[in-house]
Amino acid sequence: MMTFAQLGQLSLQMQMLYVQGVNSGSKPDDPVELPDNDLTFSASEFPETPTIKICAEAFLNLKKYTVRQSTYHRYIRCFRNSVLPFFGDMQLNAVSGKVVQEFVNAMLRQGMNPKAIKYCVTMLKSVLLCAEADGIITMPVIRPNYPKQCKQERPILSDEDFNRLSEYLLQEGSSISTALLIVMHTGIRLGEACALRWSDMDFKTNSIYIRYSVKRYYIPEERRTVCELGEPKTLKSKRRIYISKWLVDVLKQRRETGFICTGVDRFCNPETMRNALNRRLKQLNIPHIRFHDLRHGFATRAINGAGVDPKTVAEILGHEHCDITLDIYTSCTAQMQVEAMEKIQKMK
Repeated sequence: MMTFAQLGQLSLQMQMLYVQGVNSGSKPDDPVELPDNDLTFSASEFPETPTIKICAEAFLNLKKYTVRQSTYHRYIRCFRNSVLPFFGDMQLNAVSGKVVQEFVNAMLRQGMNPKAIKYCVTMLKSVLLCAEADGIITMPVIRPNYPKQCKQERPILSDEDFNRLSEYLLQEGSSISTALLIVMHTGIRLGEACALRWSDMDFKTNSIYIRYSVKRYYIPEERRTVCELGEPKTLKSKRRIYISKWLVDVLKQRRETGFICTGVDRFCNPETMRNALNRRLKQLNIPHIRFHDLRHGFATRAINGAGVDPKTVAEILGHEHCDITLDIYTSCTAQMQVEAMEKIQKMK
């Protein structure tokens, strides 16, 4: 079992540190080396309060095999690019609410998105909480102030553009068009669509099983992007989606083998499917939307258009709670407001 003290000695000897501190001498894309030993916080074996840089290394090693690789590499980028350049050589007991607020203000001046800053603060607090759990420090009160942000309206396809795109995909008939049709009419995520196989279709019950998701992430030490087939985003994301008879008939006519998006036993890169959508939008002169906005559009049409209850839509989308569905995944278009006002007028 390796302690913080031993890890600190090892880090000084290593030419390439796993994460970049203020004076570590390493670069963000340097090769990564880290011992496979389990690391632990131990106040009794550590005479002095360790630095954030040392604790971050231990935290990352503890998380290495307990979170998704894509999540793990997001942790690395957060520490390397934002947290450690500011806090790296600071001792744990020197971190206070005031210091964290200074960090928030500095990141805002650099133009960082408040949401990204909150994520950095959350990662810092995770390290401090681990240290507190093992008796090294007492967790300081950290409640920084962030600028207020207006909720951004997420664009969705109009009914006319939705029907035009859907009709185009029907006529085109390619494997990737079939996958895009499924996304439009079920609201599944990009990674889930890339991982969908024809064997996941159950034509007896007219349903689709969501079992896997394709994850794409960057490995800085190897300077390359990796796509892998793994578990869906959450436990709730593993689900069965019942589809309409219309979509069932379309899929029966196009039934192949392998992955739906390719028609072979090889899934496509999520970027490939994203580009496929962009090309079709441009060809049809439809205003650009993000791929994820197809998911927002499905939720909006289901709840605001078709009157489906939010709990059912949350189950279809794989959300833990319907509050997420209502707060993030629905939009109120001008046409919806007009229709709502007409209904209210008729009640007189």
